[in-house]
Amino acid sequence: MEGEVLSNRYEIRDRIGEGGMAVVYRAKDRLLHRWVAVKVLREQYASDEDFVERFRREAQAAASLSHPNVVNIYDVGEVGNTHYIVMEYVRGINLKELIRREGRLTPERSVDIAIQVSAALGHAHRNHLVHRDIKPHNILITHEGTVKVTDFGIARAMSTATLTQTGQVIGSVHYFSPEQARGGVTSEQSDIYSLGIVLYEMLTGRVPFTGETPIAVALQQLQDPVPSPREIEPSIPKSLDYVIRKALAKDPKDRFRSAEEFIRALQETNLAGPLSTSRANGELGDPHEDWEATRMMPAAEPEEATRVHGMEEGRKVTKGKGSRSPKKRRIRGFIFIFLIAFLGGLFWAISYLPELIFPAEVSVPDVTGLTVAEARLALEKQRLRLAVDREIESDLPPGRIIRQDPAANRRVKEGRTVWVVVSRGPRLVQVPEVVGLSLEEAKERITEAGLTVGVETPVYEPTVLEGYVVSQSPQSGTYLEEGLAVDLMVSRGDVGSPVVVVPDLRGQLLEDAKIRVRRLGLTIGNVWGQSDPSLTPWEVMAQNPAPGMQVPQDTPVDFVYNSWGTGQAAEEPPADFGDISRGEGTAGEESVDEDIETGHAAQDAPVDTVKHRPREASVQVTVPPGPDQEVVVIVIDALGAREVYRGIHPGESSITRHVRGYGDNARIQVYVDNFKISETGFPE
Repeated sequence: MEGEVLSNRYEIRDRIGEGGMAVVYRAKDRLLHRWVAVKVLREQYASDEDFVERFRREAQAAASLSHPNVVNIYDVGEVGNTHYIVMEYVRGINLKELIRREGRLTPERSVDIAIQVSAALGHAHRNHLVHRDIKPHNILITHEGTVKVTDFGIARAMSTATLTQTGQVIGSVHYFSPEQARGGVTSEQSDIYSLGIVLYEMLTGRVPFTGETPIAVALQQLQDPVPSPREIEPSIPKSLDYVIRKALAKDPKDRFRSAEEFIRALQETNLAGPLSTSRANGELGDPHEDWEATRMMPAAEPEEATRVHGMEEGRKVTKGKGSRSPKKRRIRGFIFIFLIAFLGGLFWAISYLPELIFPAEVSVPDVTGLTVAEARLALEKQRLRLAVDREIESDLPPGRIIRQDPAANRRVKEGRTVWVVVSRGPRLVQVPEVVGLSLEEAKERITEAGLTVGVETPVYEPTVLEGYVVSQSPQSGTYLEEGLAVDLMVSRGDVGSPVVVVPDLRGQLLEDAKIRVRRLGLTIGNVWGQSDPSLTPWEVMAQNPAPGMQVPQDTPVDFVYNSWGTGQAAEEPPADFGDISRGEGTAGEESVDEDIETGHAAQDAPVDTVKHRPREASVQVTVPPGPDQEVVVIVIDALGAREVYRGIHPGESSITRHVRGYGDNARIQVYVDNFKISETGFPE
């Protein structure tokens, strides 16, 4: 699929992984200018309508998760018989590859990875989503050491598959829980069991159960006790050994009750020795180990015998009576003080303890988009605390909050800590030096730097070999935002006037388009204005020559721009101008019409509105509660995918935009802060 563009938006670059049910590609999001991972279902699954429906439903449910240790899902779609999901692109390797490279991991590193995976599982479980396929292949490790869990929601679609289906069970049966192996009901404890096996493999370098067939391994999961990891690697602390064996209990009731309890057990584990005595309370302590020896207590001395004085008949006096009277007074004093303290403590408990044990619930405010200082003030008003989890590159300005956990509008107890991820700003990369390299070498170096190759303009340069780069723009040493383009001037072999490939300038502002035209050695021709309220003012609507044409340098380029809202009068371009509203072009008209009839019109081609009549619609967007948020409206039609509106609006506000699309399959997508909230078609 390399080179294909899904939904006129996701440009497939190269394959980065594959599994039993899907193939994963690295792709470029042309609209949001970011790298994404696109997972495409294999053909045998794409033809199963029931499976595709479960896949789509569960992937959409997983898209609701927002956690630093969960791979975000951006979009779900289909093109023909190709079903795909668009996910966050993680730079790193999966845990399986890490174990293969380094062998056994240290207890400290293994526990750190397990805690991060448990945090992701805890977030999913609180959102009523069970992973069902925790294994090292689904755990990604970034270059910074952050753990990302992927494939949430997909496992449920796989859960109805049998052991005989090709591919999907062989890689997972080593990590199945007993209830999964017998086909029973899975729960949070099933994920904990699978994570226990992953922790076992990190510490020992191998899984506890192996066999010649998946059925043999599944039977071992059901029947055989888990061998102690300390038998394989004696350096593993006893406390950690016990935590693993508890997580791998055959009966789910004997395992940890939640991911949070598993995290506490891992955090309290003493990696330098056995469990501390503070944890020997029966809940996490080993029931077969004595933590305190029996102590011998001295026997009480017998009371002295009662003596009878011979001179006083019938009178009995104990020998130590006078000496015990002060002791009795002290005892009475202690009892009195104890009663006073007890009553005072009881009064305090009745008055204040309920507030400490059962604090009031508050609603978590939305702090995404705010600075850390602004977010701290907003949370303190709700009696909540703020803690920064980490900082990452993003399109937001530096210091702005990207994500939060718990999510906005969740009901939590007062005093709860809200963890946030803060933006370090967009990632800037240095433009490499490619002048003097061959075109293929230049493309490779630009791609490795995290940039893209822009316009390739052939020029005649007798001092440079054919196919080698003559110049570049921007120059080397400058810094660009990751994903932006570098234009190249490439030497061509024939002599004559230099030739320039006309770029696609539609959708750009008129002044930006003029600057780019002059930079390529072209000139500005005629400029006309037409009014279209669905487009941005000053946006280029059409151009002549058409995009992709090769023309001599100094060729004039004519423009039609949107004069609506600019105060400029609308004008009519010549009848032979390649205007998108007329569907007329200067080149390739016949082939484009043929493509349009088959539903595959190129984005850069003009559109015949006789065959693809324009459709209009009013889009009303209600911004969710919270701070100012960015609203983007995108139209996908016979022209391709294009952004028709972008703006910042306060929370709970409502906006209405009038948009236009071409063709029967035209669709409207609405994004709020980079998340798609709706996708609709145009009314008939």
